[in-house]
Amino acid sequence: MKPTYVLHRREPPDHRQFLKVLDRRGDRGYVPFFEMIPNYFAELSGVEPPPVLDFTNRSPHYLSSFGFYFQAMARMGFDLGIINLCGFRGFPGRHPAGKVQAGDGAIATWADFEAYPWPGADQINVETMAATARLAPEGMGVWTGGPAPFQVTMDELLGFDRLAFLLYDDPGLVRAIADRIGAIMVDVIDLCCSLPFIAGFEFSGDMGHKTATMVSPDALRTYFLPWHRKACEAAHRHGKKIILHSCGNLAAIMDDVVACGYDGKHSFEDTIEPGILDLHARYGRRLALLGGVDVNFLCQASEEAIRRRVRELIDAMAPAGGYCLGSGNSVPAYVPIEKYWAMLDEGLRYGRAAC
Repeated sequence: MKPTYVLHRREPPDHRQFLKVLDRRGDRGYVPFFEMIPNYFAELSGVEPPPVLDFTNRSPHYLSSFGFYFQAMARMGFDLGIINLCGFRGFPGRHPAGKVQAGDGAIATWADFEAYPWPGADQINVETMAATARLAPEGMGVWTGGPAPFQVTMDELLGFDRLAFLLYDDPGLVRAIADRIGAIMVDVIDLCCSLPFIAGFEFSGDMGHKTATMVSPDALRTYFLPWHRKACEAAHRHGKKIILHSCGNLAAIMDDVVACGYDGKHSFEDTIEPGILDLHARYGRRLALLGGVDVNFLCQASEEAIRRRVRELIDAMAPAGGYCLGSGNSVPAYVPIEKYWAMLDEGLRYGRAAC
């Protein structure tokens, strides 16, 4: 007989618990969950999926897919769900896969910059976003998110090689691109966070690799991080929360990231410094930390080792009020379902003592 991995949440969803963590006022009695991209919705929740799952904006199955997603997330122990920026075109590159290959970015010259079809916040379909948010069960928070300037510049518009050359050959063009993306995304955040049904915004953009930032810390400080500060200001103007998802070694710019005003930080890998426990020791009073169960560890460790790691993270960080349990990044299909189940199941057993 095939084993079942349905989770048994005892309490209804309560987004206020997540907001308490972002304010560093959470407590050991209720440790919320956070995932940027979870997985195994039907298997872990016991909720029957619709015949077709399609989360793309124009799909006729869009609303039924999100209705299932919200119900499943609530059953799995989550207190929030993340919905699309409906209608927003984003920043397409030339390559059909979405990320540029060497030398084929959408922008190489000032003429390309002027000709590029820049998107705008006015493309966002607020009505569809509102209809999606209405599918969330009572007590569940609805978030949305979008791309931060550096990753768009590197992955969609220039490519890493061209970005590296232009930082020396034509820094004015790099600044113009970063400023255009940043201004657009601040407008997007300003609009989204003005909507009463949106509780917060996830700003996503990897800025590091395993041992350092992708470009020099000074380049990030000069062209890109000022827009992170403005993004935080836009969200907070409306009394909403904002979190940063950024992979890689950000040790050289973490003081700058924290100074931007983020409420939380996501994405951690055991082999990349600073680790989540180091960040907690240094910044835990100013920044909530989300996730931290390394994806490679989640794939390879035994169930007991995973459960032990969950308990260690909760004991180390939850009492200070600013910790949510989750994977270190996302949950791709190669993570065995039984390993992800063990992480969440232990979170419900050990991290919801007050429930």
